Amino acid sequence: MRIDAHHAGNEQYTLAYLETILKRNRFERSIYVGPVHEVPEYIAGIVAPIDSAMPHPKLRGVQIGSARDFDRAAAFGLPVDLLGLLAQAPALAEAHPETPLVIDHLGHPDPPELLEAAARYPNVYCKLSGLRRFDDPRSRVRLALGLFGPARLMFGSDWPNGLPEHTWKAALALFTQSIGAQTIEVREEVLGGTAARVYGVKLGLG
Repeated sequence: MRIDAHHAGNEQYTLAYLETILKRNRFERSIYVGPVHEVPEYIAGIVAPIDSAMPHPKLRGVQIGSARDFDRAAAFGLPVDLLGLLAQAPALAEAHPETPLVIDHLGHPDPPELLEAAARYPNVYCKLSGLRRFDDPRSRVRLALGLFGPARLMFGSDWPNGLPEHTWKAALALFTQSIGAQTIEVREEVLGGTAARVYGVKLGLG
């Protein structure tokens, strides 16, 4: 099962439009990162920013951009996405080993050296998303693959950020170029297996 583990949507680039793109590229499911609301069936889960998080059948995670919000987010009993908090990830992971932590956008904008400290904790995962943000995405992705292994990495398109210049397909192509030649098993983990485990995604179910 292929899962786009990180995307949003807006009035111009709608979630209905994204569905056609995912189908053309053989992606069955996705994780929407944004406010809780009713979403199309293909979206398997919502990761809601902390200020808009509320109980919902498809709520699968909570995103924070400040460590001060961690306790509020963890109270949902779901994975916590860390946006711009790579430096704080090790301390949070050590203090809360029962909570899966997901580093958004490979820890951008923090330096790659900080990935090693975060990767030491088995409850920390990392999204290979927002790759266009990096001057050298290939080296950052290869570093993450060596530190986390495929079972703790997941592909995310970061769509529609970067449009119209940087399309969804361009995001997938950049990911493919960055990860290089890999076994089918590695690709299956990064392109869906990890996200399915972390966010509790089942094919055919929200």
